[in-house]
Amino acid sequence: MLDPKRVAEAALFMSSEPLTLDQLTKIMGFDNYGKALAVLDALVKEFNDLGAAMEIVRTPEGRYRMQVRDELLQKVQHLAVSTDLSRAVLRTLAIIAFKQPVRQSIVVKMRGNKAYDHIKELSDKGFVRGVKEGNTISLETTKKFEEYFGSPIKDTEFVIKHRGEQTTLLGMGDEIGQEEEGAVGDGGSAAPASASG
Repeated sequence: MLDPKRVAEAALFMSSEPLTLDQLTKIMGFDNYGKALAVLDALVKEFNDLGAAMEIVRTPEGRYRMQVRDELLQKVQHLAVSTDLSRAVLRTLAIIAFKQPVRQSIVVKMRGNKAYDHIKELSDKGFVRGVKEGNTISLETTKKFEEYFGSPIKDTEFVIKHRGEQTTLLGMGDEIGQEEEGAVGDGGSAAPASASG
């Protein structure tokens, strides 16, 4: 059984917007707010006590979000790059950058079918490329990605300024999802990813 704290942590990372108590209660699989609040209180304390670059905060409206600590954000703001990519597409890009080379089917498992459109957009803009391997496509970032965002994500974070907001994309390690032996290959229905860099 999955640890509800880890589920909530992963949900806060993946969401591009703050999450309500109701949303997190459902995601964790609880039937009442009391249990969810207890887990969230423990998660906030545990996560923030780590002293990591990220923190979990509760907004004045009672929503929860994961963000870069203010004092660190000021230090890295000069690395920010303006893009015209949506926050959803940026999330998909973060997964590809951290796990590369990664099978397209793994990215789709994590992001849903909308990932096909994200991958096509990222490929069209030259940030990722796809390499055909048998009946699947392996995705990786390009030279253009490095020019815009710096070194590929491995152990570090990078911040992208998007329409006046700071979106932090972190490598999620094993939280992103494990590659499964039985994963379905990417067939002809997948949006093609350009093989050019």
